[in-house]
Amino acid sequence: MTSVLTGATVAQLRNWRKDPGGGRGPLLLPSARRNGRARYSFEDVVALRMFVVLRKDTSLQRIRRAVAHLRREHPSTHLSAHALRAAPGGRTIVWLTQDGDYLDVVEHPGQAGFAVVMEHVFGEFRTDDGRVVPDLRTPARGLSLDPEVRGGYPVLEGTRLPFDEVAGLVRDGLGTAEILELYPSATAAGVEGARVLADLVERGMTAA
Repeated sequence: MTSVLTGATVAQLRNWRKDPGGGRGPLLLPSARRNGRARYSFEDVVALRMFVVLRKDTSLQRIRRAVAHLRREHPSTHLSAHALRAAPGGRTIVWLTQDGDYLDVVEHPGQAGFAVVMEHVFGEFRTDDGRVVPDLRTPARGLSLDPEVRGGYPVLEGTRLPFDEVAGLVRDGLGTAEILELYPSATAAGVEGARVLADLVERGMTAA
């Protein structure tokens, strides 16, 4: 699911958890592990999406340098709280501070940058290998992600119903009407969205 929601391949996720040496450390470690498996939080997913978007325009080495700079300057702040954008041509990365300033964090760390936007990190985008990464706020019609609801796990819009729980009922043969009878707060669009996202996750697992 993390691969589907971020656009990072499973191999990239594994690689970004490794320490490349030279005192740089992993690009991002999952917030938790359970039964030996990595468990990424909503904040982790936001940060990973940012890395994938940045990787389209700049090198992994520059991304690592930007992350290292932020960790030095703000060690207690999760990377998802920072807005980063590659400059035209990918020569450097700019950080949008909470004060609304833009600072270079790679080529000339700490120097003023220029105005760039981060909205597209949350929006739908396509990876270089042609995969469509869904909008993080609405990964499928009728679904939503909100860090205040189940820690950012995909749910049916307007509810706390996990998408995979509803998708499991669909796969068990229950029709939309039966599911809506079980969960009156659900909608037909949400049931269909749960099926769509579950299919995306399954295809991602098969490809891995």
